[in-house]
Amino acid sequence: MSYDDYSDKFSEQVDEPFGNNGASDAEHDTRKLKKLLKSSAAFIRDFTAPDYLIEGVLQRQFIYALTGHPGRGKTSVALSLAAYIAVGRRLGNLEVDKGRVLIFAGENPVDAKMRWIAMAQQMEFDVEDVDVYFIEGVFKISENIDAIRREVEALGGVDLIIVDSSAAFFEGDDENNNAQQGSHARMLRELTTVKGGPCVLVLCHPPKSAGEDNLQPRGGGAYIAEIDGNLTVSKNDMTVELHYQAKLRGPDFAPINFVLKPVTHERLKNSKGRLIPTVVAQYLSEAAQEEMATAARAAEDEVLQAVSKNPGASVSAIAKQLGWMTGKGEPHKSKVQRAIIRLLKDKLLSRERGRLLVTDKGKKVLEGK
Repeated sequence: MSYDDYSDKFSEQVDEPFGNNGASDAEHDTRKLKKLLKSSAAFIRDFTAPDYLIEGVLQRQFIYALTGHPGRGKTSVALSLAAYIAVGRRLGNLEVDKGRVLIFAGENPVDAKMRWIAMAQQMEFDVEDVDVYFIEGVFKISENIDAIRREVEALGGVDLIIVDSSAAFFEGDDENNNAQQGSHARMLRELTTVKGGPCVLVLCHPPKSAGEDNLQPRGGGAYIAEIDGNLTVSKNDMTVELHYQAKLRGPDFAPINFVLKPVTHERLKNSKGRLIPTVVAQYLSEAAQEEMATAARAAEDEVLQAVSKNPGASVSAIAKQLGWMTGKGEPHKSKVQRAIIRLLKDKLLSRERGRLLVTDKGKKVLEGK
């Protein structure tokens, strides 16, 4: 008799040979001997490998954090991923499975609505027809998981659930309590078991003092121990990078880049009829990244040359000198400032007593042109 045959028979036995010893039927039922051990064969018998939603990045039945500081583009990137999955469009050279998406818009539902309206315009899908669903506002997941299961089953299942954000749906009273964070993560993992076996992506904030190279979810370490991967969003002056830090169950993947794009939409107007801008994350191909890098380098060269000709010039004066003006006819100071930041970082410019000057290293760069 194999172990599995023996243990199946063993699990059916009860302690009746020893008598009830005065216990009630209900108490007696709890004393049934249950099989705990499984052989290697039994352990893997019902296994089905979970598919990827986004090739090499997001896997079904897995739960991931998406961690980044406020203003770095977490929500924009998450909504962009939702749109790519909902329409089944390739993300660069990565294959994307088309699927149904559910979004818990807890942190700021109004902002999520604005971004989603703008995303539909950018990616040219119909908000009336796209297979994406929302739960608006904060609620207790633990008290509503059965209702979520029923409604998801009625839809026929979902493939991706986005939770915005972990903090908004945290049911404990101490975010830094390891036990509470562990329970929180296990509660969120329950969402992977609803019909469809979805991937769950939870937006997380890191500690305020965390650097871009140490982006982990704020709170106890038990949280990250319970999840399958910590994806990260970091931002430089030009692009937003989606990658991972600290933990990823699965193979490495190359960073995916987006640009945060301010946009308007005819539906996004205030009571005075004025357009309200919002921000969407637009995927950047390698070719687009190279074009942006080339354009940025050219802008740096122009600013370096302008400072060389007019040491100590203000940002506004440099913009006017270069003819960089906004659509309103004002000096494009932000464009100049971005170039200055990069030149200061590369030590081609220095700032002395508030005045911009070309360094010796910067002069050599100019002489080499």
